[in-house]
Amino acid sequence: MRLPLSTDDSPLARQGSRNDTLWAAVARGNWSLYAVYLGMAWVITRVYWQTAVQLDAASIQRFAAGTAEAPFAYRVLMPWVIRWVSKLNGTGDPVLSDVGLRVLVLFALMALLRKWMRHFVAPPVADLSPFVVGAALLGTVGWYWPYDFADIAFWTACLLALVERRYLLYLAVFTVATFNRETTFFLFLIFISTQWRVLGPHRTLRLGAAQLAIFLAISSGLRLLLHPPGGELVEIHVRENLDFLLGRNLLGAFENLMLMSAGTGYLWLLAPWRWRSKSDFLRRACWALPPFALLVFVGGRLGEPRLWNAWLPVVLALSGQTLMAFSTRTSEQPSTRTDQAALGVT
Repeated sequence: MRLPLSTDDSPLARQGSRNDTLWAAVARGNWSLYAVYLGMAWVITRVYWQTAVQLDAASIQRFAAGTAEAPFAYRVLMPWVIRWVSKLNGTGDPVLSDVGLRVLVLFALMALLRKWMRHFVAPPVADLSPFVVGAALLGTVGWYWPYDFADIAFWTACLLALVERRYLLYLAVFTVATFNRETTFFLFLIFISTQWRVLGPHRTLRLGAAQLAIFLAISSGLRLLLHPPGGELVEIHVRENLDFLLGRNLLGAFENLMLMSAGTGYLWLLAPWRWRSKSDFLRRACWALPPFALLVFVGGRLGEPRLWNAWLPVVLALSGQTLMAFSTRTSEQPSTRTDQAALGVT
């Protein structure tokens, strides 16, 4: 028996999966859309490098040299790639390598988001979604990190593989993504919550155990092999975050709430409307959000909205479904003025 392509097996899911590769779109003459994506990726990268501030403990030079402090030193994928590209292009300049890689990563993210969104919303909405994400990312630039944008791209790729039930691809991307950042643990939780009814308990637990083993092997292996010159294995920021929520820092509580909420471009305000009508996959994926929020509260800084960026694909899809529902309701209830015009009443 052939499994349906999407968890919801909706017409939008089937439409979004058919002839929707990058090269197929270019062959059909849709290259201009991808050219705009590439241009926007360049703009975001340019603003990023004009705005981001580097920490002494984790500057790009220290990342490239392998001397960044813990816990940043354990997120090795992008620093490794930057170092390799710097040697390959002969410049030895990690900044130039980061710029080029960041443009490519952002472009890949936008192309992946377009395909991901076509499983949940109409094609025109999906095509415009990367622009919304681009605007959201510009509002979360703070400190320099080589791995954040790649983290969103990996999350999007893993979510797309899950919704299309391409499990070997999912495991491969999950493995690579774990070298980039440890937030893949929450992809493991999303896998369990979204695939339980699709695969059944036995297969879900078996594949989930494989993911957990991969995660533990990579995370523990990096901590055993690498010996950063300083820093802490795990950072705890509970007191700092309490002060942040209560407005006990330089900004007030309202300003802090606005800053914290910028991580998903305030799309979370649209996401929960008509919750029961939303995609089952998206609703189940959100089961991983409470433990994610708890980890951010304990080990992250709420004043860094970038920490929520990984949830952009899910929140964007939920918001897109909300907008489509609003649009449908509006079209079903024409205004009185339109009715009068149709009846010839002035």
